[in-house]
Amino acid sequence: MPKSLIYYHRAYRKITGSSWLFLIELTVFTLPLSLLILFTYPYITEQMSRVTHAVLSSYFQPGAVAMTGHSFILGDVFLVNLAGTLPSSLVTFINLIISLFLIILLPFVKGWRNIAIYIVFLAIINLISALFFTLAPFEFSYTGAEFSELYVKTEVSMWLFIPLILGMAFLPLPASVFPKFLLIVFALVYSIIFGTLRYIIFLFVISKYSVIYMALLFFAFGPLIDFVYIVGIYCFYTSRLAKKLKGSEHIWKWLY
Repeated sequence: MPKSLIYYHRAYRKITGSSWLFLIELTVFTLPLSLLILFTYPYITEQMSRVTHAVLSSYFQPGAVAMTGHSFILGDVFLVNLAGTLPSSLVTFINLIISLFLIILLPFVKGWRNIAIYIVFLAIINLISALFFTLAPFEFSYTGAEFSELYVKTEVSMWLFIPLILGMAFLPLPASVFPKFLLIVFALVYSIIFGTLRYIIFLFVISKYSVIYMALLFFAFGPLIDFVYIVGIYCFYTSRLAKKLKGSEHIWKWLY
């Protein structure tokens, strides 16, 4: 006999809180950080480029590594200008074979599926680059300087949005505002430091080895990968907070 009323299973609970308070906190704590980045990114990128220039200069001939400035938003971004190296036919062929080998065989691996899927993703990007340099090597129009400019401008854009993204994620949580603000600052500082280290490695690879890895580096390990540690910081904090508050009935309430 069909029931006239179906009762939902009360499995989900939500956090209580004021939306107005959230908007005020979002404005007070994240807007100043984004504005700070907006008005200081010329200085930040200059220091990042100075460190990169100092590290890479010892690996190249004098004058090969140079710093330049390019207009962006309210001022200039500073970047390192370093020529890339085109791949030889042998390097292109080796990358093509290895990429095909990984794409064909890794789907049959039973263990470590997540890692295997990610490696296949990397191999597909590298395969496309290898095919391009096999079919039309002289049509490649991107220089090391253009890659450097794209990287730095993308990093600045990420720094501008990190406070807003993490603010929207952290501030509604029922906890003191100060630790959440410190986590946002920590993520921002970490992004700048990690972005500088990655910048050095990327320029070294495309100049010392080959620009065939340019797409692989940017799309698989570039600024977009910053969301991995952003999500990691958020998950770590929320898991600890949920364990702390799991018995607090005045904070949690049923979803309906």
